[in-house]
Amino acid sequence: MNPKPLLLGALACALASPVAAETFVLVHGAFQTSAAWGRTADVLTAAGETVVAVELPGRAGDGRSPKDITMADHVAAVADAVDKAAAADPDGKVTLVGHSFGGLVISAVAEANSSRLSGLVYVAAYLPRVGLEPGESLQDLATSDHHGGWQKDSFQVDGERGTAAVNMRDRAAIFANDADPQTAESIVNAIVDEPLAPLAAPVALTAGRFGALRKAYVATLRDKAISTDFQLTMIGRVMVDEVVPLDTGHVPHVTAPELLADAVRRAATPEIE
Repeated sequence: MNPKPLLLGALACALASPVAAETFVLVHGAFQTSAAWGRTADVLTAAGETVVAVELPGRAGDGRSPKDITMADHVAAVADAVDKAAAADPDGKVTLVGHSFGGLVISAVAEANSSRLSGLVYVAAYLPRVGLEPGESLQDLATSDHHGGWQKDSFQVDGERGTAAVNMRDRAAIFANDADPQTAESIVNAIVDEPLAPLAAPVALTAGRFGALRKAYVATLRDKAISTDFQLTMIGRVMVDEVVPLDTGHVPHVTAPELLADAVRRAATPEIE
């Protein structure tokens, strides 16, 4: 038996993989739940990583009225998950990953306490600028994106409940434009109402806290929710250490979990000189 092919295969696997296993804390975006990360979490777990997917407050079963949910509640939920995951990690640190609106949440968590974080990974995510007062909100950033697929009536606001919903007409076109019919249907049916208040809450960031962390960005090239043009604009305004392009729409964690898992692992692991 010739061992050379086996050795070459093992070497290729070692070179393609991060040196050490990571702990990833995953934060979903607006109008989703932690279940959206399921496929990607499975791929990361199969690769030997530790994965925690956080459920942001205001979803079904939370027990609180959506109109009572604040950005501080989101930050507290993620910070608690980070603390618990970091306590179980051999290095005592985790990589925090945020999708879409989750980018604002992980930024706020990093600003509040970066000691448990080895870095931040943004996936088709809102990335606020450093040094602005009072900061930037999803509302601020979204209204600056002039190349996305949203229409004036794409959001349906219920002031009495304190929620925003996505018009059923637009769900597939914006969230599932790169999906096969079956996956598109599952994406559309999984969309939930979102508490309003956090969407308008500004996130203020400083160079000394948030700015000191390593940041990577997975840019989605067929995105209709946060246009690729605007993703590049945000990347250009913030010191991002690495950009990983992905030829998908807005929810690669659902439509392309293997590709996204690989992109997240690469983004989280600096190249060894």
